[in-house]
Amino acid sequence: MKKILLAFLLSISLSHALADTQDYIRAGVILVKSNAAYFDKGAMDGVAPGETFEIYFDGAMVISGKIAWVDSDISRSETLDSSIVARITLYAPLEAKIRLLAPQANRGGHLTVPIFSEPHLDPSAIATPSDMMVARLIHRGLVTRDKSGQVVPDLCGDYEIRDLTYTFYISPQATFHNGKPVEASDVLYSLETLVRAPRLTPFSSFILEIKGAGDVRAGLRSEIAGIFIVDNKTISITLARPFPNFIGYLAGPAGYIIPKPGMAPSGPGAIGAGPYRIKWYGPEAIIVQPAGISAGAAYLDSLTFLRFDQVDEAGLSFELGRLDIINLLGEPPPRFVSKSNFTSFTSPTNTYVILGVNCARGFQADGKFGKALSFLFDRQTLIRVVLGGSATTPTYQFPGRPDLNIDLALPFMPDSAAYYFNSIQNPPRTITLYVDSRYPILTNISRYLKGQLQKQRIKVTDRIVDFQSVDAASARSELDLYLTYYIPVAGDPESVFYPLLDYDLSGETNLLYFNDEAMQAFLDRIHTEGMPDAGENIAYGLISSIMAEPPLVFLFQPYLTSIIKDDILGAEWDPAGFLDLRRAFIETGK
Repeated sequence: MKKILLAFLLSISLSHALADTQDYIRAGVILVKSNAAYFDKGAMDGVAPGETFEIYFDGAMVISGKIAWVDSDISRSETLDSSIVARITLYAPLEAKIRLLAPQANRGGHLTVPIFSEPHLDPSAIATPSDMMVARLIHRGLVTRDKSGQVVPDLCGDYEIRDLTYTFYISPQATFHNGKPVEASDVLYSLETLVRAPRLTPFSSFILEIKGAGDVRAGLRSEIAGIFIVDNKTISITLARPFPNFIGYLAGPAGYIIPKPGMAPSGPGAIGAGPYRIKWYGPEAIIVQPAGISAGAAYLDSLTFLRFDQVDEAGLSFELGRLDIINLLGEPPPRFVSKSNFTSFTSPTNTYVILGVNCARGFQADGKFGKALSFLFDRQTLIRVVLGGSATTPTYQFPGRPDLNIDLALPFMPDSAAYYFNSIQNPPRTITLYVDSRYPILTNISRYLKGQLQKQRIKVTDRIVDFQSVDAASARSELDLYLTYYIPVAGDPESVFYPLLDYDLSGETNLLYFNDEAMQAFLDRIHTEGMPDAGENIAYGLISSIMAEPPLVFLFQPYLTSIIKDDILGAEWDPAGFLDLRRAFIETGK
């Protein structure tokens, strides 16, 4: 019987669903030392202590035994017969078969997945769930997050932190898709690309914390003073001030490493170091396929990402069997999906839909316009009628504290909204609203917002724009409000609020131009101290300041809705609002 298995619904580990169909998997012998053999397969491949193995040379078995120790992508044998070990150390190459305790799910197969905007795959421009879903397949960074959310080494074998200096030791096995080793110069180039990007994203904003990066971005220097290449495989990064969350940002999408110029083709199909490589990149479709063992485990033969303009179009294609997964963030489920050979799941995210106010405008000088907007919108109606129940009212959930939620929305009070509108000196009669074109559902939200503002005798002119290509200077002079999704790099207070509100990041990660000394003091303390003993009180103070003179309105938190065929397993939900397809595969013959 076919079953669906998603990590965000089941508490059991997926590690036993990630290897070959057979009882055996093949492994390379990467080292024979101290009477033990080391293999290039680990827990992520289904290997567990106690499983048996056989080592072969030239087709003949030379020794067998049991697995004694397992890490995520490596394992070690029990102590072996020393006389045999002495002999096989002269053999190369050695191959192994590890017999798994239970038959594993099938690898292979092909998935077709819809996307609703063209993904940006350069780490400096990754911002949307579609960007992250595709980019995670083709890229890796120095560090990453494990299933528990902890930062762990990835392309670097290890790293150390001394005061403001982070030193990374790149793994000798780390390679790009073309076989070129990942070197310190590639890390330098990747970070320089972030500094020189047209716009910073919430994910890439950490780059300005590196000593000298701000001078390079301002055109005052040509090199980042805080980055030092020790040797080909070692790089040191020194920050300008304490920033405990630096390593967390580096584990995000902007921390992906790309090869320096001349070592790989340029353009949207440029290579990375992830488990998949781009086979085809066009305006209507992207196809990725396994990059080879040096880039990590890939469990599917290929994935195709097809461009759609409308969710209902994707729904029809799904019903006709042309799609395998539909992944929606804050969108109502599509029509036409009626067959029973799929499973649908809905999960919360740490993503927000926000209505930002250009605080440089005179009518927002004392925060009254933002306050009026906060009372104006009936979020329950918006969620129920416009979104079909695919979102919830916005709150902030403290990490690790399920009992500690803070509402980010004022109640729906039209009389209070009218009071604040009427108290504004020289209130606007016409405003310009920028709507982020990367999220189709926002056009429906925009219609609702325009209707509510017109009741206050405010005419709204909306412009549908790709926020990644917005010119900050033009936006500051033209826009009054902007509507977009805000996706933090993580769920801690610094990650959520600093890129969203920091005045120095206006025109970069936000278009608020909000300059409030009390607010900035809260932001700077969380930014430089992380979560000190008084961290929760600081976050409360920060949120209270937002609610008192709102520079933006938190409209809702979208749910992630995934509609998945019953024979697809291994996909993992990410709180940023996408399915992580690195370990997805298709179950057959069950």
